[in-house]
Amino acid sequence: MKICIFAKNLPIHLRGGMEIHIQDLVNGLVKRGHKVTIITAPHPEGIKKEEKENLTIYYLKSKPKYLREKFYKESAELFEKINKQEKFDIVHSQSTLACGYAKYCKKKIPIVVTLHGTSLNDIKSLLKPKSLSRFFLMLPFYLKTRLIDEPILFGKADKIITVSKELEEDIKIQHKIPEEKLIVIPNGVDTNKFKPLDISDLKEKLNIKDEKVIVSCGTIRKQKGFHLLIKILPEISRKQKVKLIIIGTGPYLENLKRMSIQYKVADKVLFIGSIPHEKLPIYYNLADIFVFVTLLKEAFPLVVIEAMACGRPVIASKIGGIPTAVENYRDGILIEPGNLKELKEKILEVLRDEGLSKKLKKNARQKAIGKFSLDKMVDDTVKVYQELTQ
Repeated sequence: MKICIFAKNLPIHLRGGMEIHIQDLVNGLVKRGHKVTIITAPHPEGIKKEEKENLTIYYLKSKPKYLREKFYKESAELFEKINKQEKFDIVHSQSTLACGYAKYCKKKIPIVVTLHGTSLNDIKSLLKPKSLSRFFLMLPFYLKTRLIDEPILFGKADKIITVSKELEEDIKIQHKIPEEKLIVIPNGVDTNKFKPLDISDLKEKLNIKDEKVIVSCGTIRKQKGFHLLIKILPEISRKQKVKLIIIGTGPYLENLKRMSIQYKVADKVLFIGSIPHEKLPIYYNLADIFVFVTLLKEAFPLVVIEAMACGRPVIASKIGGIPTAVENYRDGILIEPGNLKELKEKILEVLRDEGLSKKLKKNARQKAIGKFSLDKMVDDTVKVYQELTQ
């Protein structure tokens, strides 16, 4: 099968959850013998085209930022040109990036759209006092996406994949999409790579001895909730010997470092910085608890299922698509977003209750293997392609 994927970014541009998802999907498709072409943002080093076995990547001149019309037009023109030779079977849009194809290309090829969120959910996430400046900056982009781009693309899409049940419900309500057009395929994780590991060497390197370890990972922005962990750390550390490990970089990192000094817990917090994705499993395995207390309505955060695949007890915000991954008190614990008291109590409960911790570890690993494996995600996506091309 010949597949053309439209993507805003790849891991070479940005290593977020969506970019890792695209990379894993493409690798899985190529491994299964499909021929994949990707149309994406400009290469950081100016490269126009890359070719590997069964994979071709075209890097455009236009950046898919904000109003995106230049990207849409350029991507549509390039598609028309290369389709004359390739004769694609499927167009797969990651988010709304194939909107240019839907607007400007006349040839009818089945379109699959994978949604990692919606513009309306993004708007709602920014409707908070400290986010209003960014809200007004992004409002023209969100309005155009919500009122023009999404209706055009969703109207022409043959199938819309959502990465969580919660996002599927949002799409039904926000765009009145018929149920038969929607399918839930959660992001997948390589459970042969993300698994329980011996991390004694890393513990020694980080000088972790008899402390319990709390790990959190992601892009360091205020809305990701890392600051909540630092706020409750003084109380937790009075009752339990702990280390907090924060993995990632971002615009709020220096604020977190200042907070750790302000709250007098700088000696209990390790800021690891950015870690290559292939090395993340050993850092997840440090965790006696993995905590993801985002305040954003995220569709399906990949870090949550990566930690679950490593057999770590997870405490996460009951928001967005996280409840698709975590069943409360079976394979993780859900808390109300921003609730400091509840967060503190649940962390202490898991640290103190060895039986609960063991149950969460076992069930998290089993769930990741059974429901959120990378192979299942790729196979389910291929089934969608096959249904549309038979």
